[in-house]
Amino acid sequence: MSARDAILGRIARALDRDEISATLTLADQPDEVAKRLSARRRSTLPRVSDNLIDALTMSMESVLMSVVRLQSMDDCVKAVDWYLESEGIDASAAGAVTVAPALSDLHWPEHFSHGPSSGVEKVSVTPCIAAVAETGSVVTSSSSQTPATLNFLPEVHIIVVRESHVVKHVDDVFPMLRELQTLPRAVNFITGPSRTADIEQTLEIGAHGPRRMHVLLIPG
Repeated sequence: MSARDAILGRIARALDRDEISATLTLADQPDEVAKRLSARRRSTLPRVSDNLIDALTMSMESVLMSVVRLQSMDDCVKAVDWYLESEGIDASAAGAVTVAPALSDLHWPEHFSHGPSSGVEKVSVTPCIAAVAETGSVVTSSSSQTPATLNFLPEVHIIVVRESHVVKHVDDVFPMLRELQTLPRAVNFITGPSRTADIEQTLEIGAHGPRRMHVLLIPG
């Protein structure tokens, strides 16, 4: 018996169950947990404009994210090319840009890579599961189609956001997660480029992640 099986076995015995799966869904939880999750009252929430897209754009720009609205998903490739050119980023070398497998069906240039981060690319392009108008955050989940490494290792992170996935408050994200059949291993709320002012209160951009974040807003 492996250490992993032994740990899961102890958890199963504590829950008075025959066995416990390594992959849990909300349906696997006791009725008391499900009742608590569904009945929890929401706290007082800050006021956010009913025009979620305008509110999201203002919030994102306030945390140093650039935003552009496109007409359709088919415009993503040209929008990425335009952004890289406008920022003076040379993406002509093989491996300079890595695209999340979830977006691989678009017609990307042949020299763009697909998959998890290699650790050496300059730019990543990923989708997200939600964007929050209240804070300007994008919400990402880890999976084989959306590797978490693409969110943090490249210096430039380009995120594709569908307008139908924009929510008003941070609290609105959690019901979306509960509706997923299987909870992702990791969920990240990313609010602007990485920054720190730990040393002499001097703001340093890109301390623990991307130096630049660019958002492509897609209708529908």
